[in-house]
Amino acid sequence: MAGKDVEGGGTSNEEQKQFGWPERLRLHGGDHPRMSLVSVPLDGNNYLSWSQSIRLALGAKQKLCFIDGTCTKPAENKEELEQWQRVDCMVVSWLLSSISKDIVEAFLYTTSAHELWKELETRFRDSNSPMLYDVQK
Repeated sequence: MAGKDVEGGGTSNEEQKQFGWPERLRLHGGDHPRMSLVSVPLDGNNYLSWSQSIRLALGAKQKLCFIDGTCTKPAENKEELEQWQRVDCMVVSWLLSSISKDIVEAFLYTTSAHELWKELETRFRDSNSPMLYDVQK
């Protein structure tokens, strides 16, 4: 099957190349920038439930490391850096697609998925603290 083009039912060169990457650096055919990871977008008042849903979805895709900072940007290998940037951009797209249109513009200029995640947490986690207190009671 290797070496066949996509029209012939095989895999593309890009897909063949990704087979050598660890799963966290792979993207699959169904992964696209406007894909919805959660059913309810972040609106500023639902951060705790939204963030848990996002964590579950990214965990299932083995991309959680991009928001928690454990999948660090490669410094040396140019090819690995390019692949890391590609996947990081996809994770940023997924996060932005899961934020309400009313507030998303405030987050368009973050530099990475991890930075975006930290910004969202800083901005919305404390505003949801009373809800967390009620849940814990």
